[in-house]
Amino acid sequence: MKKILLLIVPLFLSALLSSHAEDPTPMVTTDVMWHTITVIDYKPGTTDAAKALIEKFETASETSGTTLPVIYWFESGKYDLVVTWKLEDGPADLQEKWSPAGEPWWSALVAQEGSEAAARKLQTDYNELIASSVTSVARKAK
Repeated sequence: MKKILLLIVPLFLSALLSSHAEDPTPMVTTDVMWHTITVIDYKPGTTDAAKALIEKFETASETSGTTLPVIYWFESGKYDLVVTWKLEDGPADLQEKWSPAGEPWWSALVAQEGSEAAARKLQTDYNELIASSVTSVARKAK
């Protein structure tokens, strides 16, 4: 009888603990700022080419009036660059492929490069310089 109780009690407790009437709802906080943080490792010998392409992306941001990311170039370690973007609407900004600021930026890049095909090529060329990258979401107290 003791053996059966030793088996039944843990099963009952695990069933009780795992049964929730509702899924938990995400907590909405207004006392934090949300950011994406991306670290990038470029292929050997391509950092200067990456910097030149980033300047073109920054020019499109300035032309469109969109916010520039904060970037830091590493002097040591595995990665070459870290890019941080503020998520104005928190993690909800990650739900859409394009943020509201993305369309004016893209239009400015297309105008700057002369065509959609040229703008896409610029992005493809940039992506081909990347050996690896990691993106994370972080929050910071206001």
